[in-house]
Amino acid sequence: MEKDPLLDYRGQTLLAVAKTGSLTAAAKQLFITQPAVSQQLNAWEKELGFRLLDHQGKKVTLTPAAKRLVDYLNFLAHENQKMLDELKRQTAPLRLGATLSIGSFLLPQVLTEMIAQNRPVTTQIGNTQTLLNQIQRGELDAALVEGDFDHQRFDWEEIGLEPFALFGSQAIDRPVALPELFDYPLLIRESGSGTRQILEKWLQAQGSALTDFKQIIEIGSPATIITLLKDGVGISFMYRALVEDDLQSGKLFEWDLNELSIRHALYLVTAKNSFFKDQRHQLAKICRQVR
Repeated sequence: MEKDPLLDYRGQTLLAVAKTGSLTAAAKQLFITQPAVSQQLNAWEKELGFRLLDHQGKKVTLTPAAKRLVDYLNFLAHENQKMLDELKRQTAPLRLGATLSIGSFLLPQVLTEMIAQNRPVTTQIGNTQTLLNQIQRGELDAALVEGDFDHQRFDWEEIGLEPFALFGSQAIDRPVALPELFDYPLLIRESGSGTRQILEKWLQAQGSALTDFKQIIEIGSPATIITLLKDGVGISFMYRALVEDDLQSGKLFEWDLNELSIRHALYLVTAKNSFFKDQRHQLAKICRQVR
């Protein structure tokens, strides 16, 4: 058992006894003598005002009070380790993830501001599900995502709303209905992408599905999708911010789809109960300022 530098040495001793079930084994684990273990716990019992151990020959068992104390000490040890890990990371670069879409229209401005403030940062691009998994494994400190996720499993802040619309290479001067689109090749992102989740959820609300389209082309890169659109290949649903320049230059056009009116939330996500809370607030503020 690795020692917790923030935990009282007597608490460490009790945890060792609880884990091994023996004063002798606990002493060996802690590299001290068995009498030293007994002395520490006897003195702590007097200080606490209740018994910690029941002795039955050479066997010892935890009292009910000691079992509750052990549960609490284990909780403290876990929280202590989380805090130490976070404190160490504060001196290391921020490990920031972003989805492919957000990486195209928001991340560059965020990085520009962080660099101007001399804040060290490393970045990683992936789809929403991949980034959330990395946060849970402790591989990322925070991630900018736009897909749906379980808000109970993470800490998060909404950093803005982004229009989500339909685009093609031809101008259409009238509203179109969803069934009219089914004959067009549909360019979509891969499974796990936030953009695809939004589209699938919206189609379901309309009583439709991706399978209603005669041809679906799955592409993992927003930039590639945009290039194909400008070449006249199919249609695609995406954030307006991704094609703002192409709309202004007339290379792409937004289609007025009768049933579509989406402004989807963008989120800054961190691990649940992370000590990263203050830094998350600061980073969220930067994200809102540069949008």
